[in-house]
Amino acid sequence: MSVQQASKSKVAVSPLELEERSQPPLNLYKPKEPYTATIVSVERVVGAKAPGETCHIVIDHGGNVPYWEGQSYGVIPPGENPKKPGNPHNVRLYSIASTRYGDSFDGKTASLCVRRAVYYDPESGKEDPSKSGICSNFLCNSKPGDKVLITGPSGKIMLLPEDNPNATHIMIATGTGIAPFRGYLRRMFMESVPTYKFGGLAWLFLGVANPDSLLYDDEFTKYLQDYPDNFRYDKALSREQKNKKGGKMYVQDKIEEYSDEIFKRLDGGAHIYFCGLKGMMPGIQETLKRVAEQRGESWDQKLSQLKKNKQWHVEVY
Repeated sequence: MSVQQASKSKVAVSPLELEERSQPPLNLYKPKEPYTATIVSVERVVGAKAPGETCHIVIDHGGNVPYWEGQSYGVIPPGENPKKPGNPHNVRLYSIASTRYGDSFDGKTASLCVRRAVYYDPESGKEDPSKSGICSNFLCNSKPGDKVLITGPSGKIMLLPEDNPNATHIMIATGTGIAPFRGYLRRMFMESVPTYKFGGLAWLFLGVANPDSLLYDDEFTKYLQDYPDNFRYDKALSREQKNKKGGKMYVQDKIEEYSDEIFKRLDGGAHIYFCGLKGMMPGIQETLKRVAEQRGESWDQKLSQLKKNKQWHVEVY
């Protein structure tokens, strides 16, 4: 550990028993018997110029629904399923945006990063509330003390591999896809976890519309100041920046900018993660394929090797 790292005070976390499991907790609560948790806080986390509203929601699970970084909770919104009268709504999955210790570092809460889903009529241009996302609006409208039914935790594909604390982790997020990476980065750089001392490189690419849409930017900027040798942070602001062809700057354009280094790091065993709307993947895959071909490599072969080596992690929705 460098002197510089030692000088940065990290936050003590508890209970450390959360480190003792050898396997991640999975599906402790199922849709037929969900856990009743309580909303602690709901905070709008984007500025006035952001398109849409994104909220950071802290949920108290009392330590009864433990999870690992990179997992998801299911949320069952109140009311009945219009497609199946008399039955509850289907479960909606949300990536957890906190570490296993939660934002209060005591292992009792989990945080979600939720964008309110609204529908605009293409003809009138007006919002049609009857087509709003039921669960995202329920969560963004909720108040401290409200009850929320949760299931899970679920998911293994986005778990942070910790066998090598000096590994490189390349994280690519669009919008609320930042959630699991906020958890990873808090574990790496904010929390004092006796059994996990991160000494590798965490490289975050975040794609959003404009500066007002950046999520958790203050946290990431602080890591950049405190751990410049271990953290890199590249932003693609589609409505403000231009790519080299003069079009909008998307995350795949940033990936292309650094493609040589990314490919070298993947060849050296780096992990790469993608999280966000599923529409992000085709453009990214095309870019990676083109770069591979320019390097005289077959992208299909490379991709199957990355998957085989468990270096490739994708969660899109």
